[in-house]
Amino acid sequence: MFPHRSTTLVAIVIFVALSLFIFSASNIDSSSEPVGGISEGTKPKFPLPNLDTLRFRFRPAAHRPPEQKDSSSGELKWYNDWTWLNPFSSSITLEEDRSVLPPLRTRRPVYTFYESSDKSDDEEKEADRKLLLVWRRAWYAQGFRPVVLTRAEAMNNPLYEAVQQLKIDPALHADLLRWLAWENMGTGLLADWHCFPMARYDDWLLSSLRRGALPTHITRFENFDSGLFAGEKARIGEAIKEAIKAANSHASSITELIPPEFFRIEKPTSLAFYNSAAISTHYSALSDKHAGSSAARRLALVELVNAHLHNTFQHSFSSGIAILRPLPERTMALVEPALRLAKALAQCPTTQFASCPPNRPKCQPCVSSSKPMPIIQPSAFKNTTNLFTIGIVPHPYTLISLQSGSEEITARYIRREMNRDPWLVEVTKDLLGPERGGPSRVVVFKDFVAGDTAMASSIWMTAENLSAKPGEDLPPTLLDEIEWQFGFIIPRDLQVKTKVERGEASSPPDPPPEEKKDSTTLRNEELEKQYRLIEKAREVLKSRPKDSNRMGIIGVAEAWNLADSEVWRFVRAYR
Repeated sequence: MFPHRSTTLVAIVIFVALSLFIFSASNIDSSSEPVGGISEGTKPKFPLPNLDTLRFRFRPAAHRPPEQKDSSSGELKWYNDWTWLNPFSSSITLEEDRSVLPPLRTRRPVYTFYESSDKSDDEEKEADRKLLLVWRRAWYAQGFRPVVLTRAEAMNNPLYEAVQQLKIDPALHADLLRWLAWENMGTGLLADWHCFPMARYDDWLLSSLRRGALPTHITRFENFDSGLFAGEKARIGEAIKEAIKAANSHASSITELIPPEFFRIEKPTSLAFYNSAAISTHYSALSDKHAGSSAARRLALVELVNAHLHNTFQHSFSSGIAILRPLPERTMALVEPALRLAKALAQCPTTQFASCPPNRPKCQPCVSSSKPMPIIQPSAFKNTTNLFTIGIVPHPYTLISLQSGSEEITARYIRREMNRDPWLVEVTKDLLGPERGGPSRVVVFKDFVAGDTAMASSIWMTAENLSAKPGEDLPPTLLDEIEWQFGFIIPRDLQVKTKVERGEASSPPDPPPEEKKDSTTLRNEELEKQYRLIEKAREVLKSRPKDSNRMGIIGVAEAWNLADSEVWRFVRAYR
């Protein structure tokens, strides 16, 4: 037998050996494993959130966060926070109906200076007002904060009196007033109100302008006169002082007086400047047709600029418009409002002169004889930069009503017959596959809706806030709102030419009398039935008691479809 001391020594050696083996095995390098569950060969255009580390990034809240300013609208409530990609908002807000939204992006201000001439009549002033509205809408859609300045802002500048004492050309005096008003407001862009952004949202120049200007220089653009400047407040003030010192009766522009070392020159590839020189060069027909009326000429320019903005949108999405239509068998009425919006966006803009913007003189103008913008209805989200997406998100109860074809929904039917989160699973199946759970799908979907690239490449709405009658146009208030996202006026005549758009122009001859009730009639009957179900679901959702602890059929539908309910609340609040 072993001595007692030898047995103790053997036990210690075995323990040390096992410990070394265990700890060495846990330090295996796993850096070569793929992250995010998506292989490099299938990486989409826009990077998706890292789904595998979500459980470590977010922690449930200990206390209900305080109410924020401007964080409610009627019965809707939300909370702005950087943790907005959390799968479920209730873990942060500790409230079921309060969604966590991303903080609003800081919009870089872009200023313009407007002062009507004493000789302008009311019609000319009204035309100027409409062009200024087009200017504001276009810059807002590109992520800026447009502001119209007047002489009042210039008079607040301490250098105003010094400028008033100068004996200079009236054009130079007006130019100095623009810069005084700009410097009084501070850092940002100074644009002529005939200068418009005319490119995709993710264009490199527009992205650079959104980030800010160099503090050492004022950015101006080659062969652009006074179309656009970008600068910091301190540098703008120094440039104005230099211009006042060098002021003379021969100069007509402030750029003639500021030393060249103050400026950095860029190329205006994404900007369209409709000054008198550009109009006479590219759009002489406009001036010739309205030579006798200044107001009519300005109104024609409003129509022309809007047409160019619309045409730029169509060229930005060469693959067309995608209307998400998961579960297509019973969602015809669900997507019809989106289809009407898509057809309006795909229409050729109304203008007297089919032409191209000044920065893209060789583009292909949209005319009635040209190939229309394609409209597709995929069941899953397509992650591509050349496709604009319109998404209509239904409440789970609305979707269950449509799938069952009845408004008589029971808890037994939901649990026995319905899959969980069918809408979200279908929308994200191409990117995430069939195996992912609801929380990871919610994170990816929220990035579709509110991510950095989402604002310019998609628009999302809830089904219950849209029209619920066959053939009914989109509400004018909704169109007024979303025009600020697109940057141009959406055609309001959304009535379709039925025979052409349904493909009936090239359909076979009429069937025999005994087959008179064809597929078109059946389609219309099914459409009306779906609209009735949507309207009924809307009424049930509105009548749902907010202070009841008893779970009704709405609560059952939401509890069975937690992920679908979360994305519906998110889109409703974000919209």
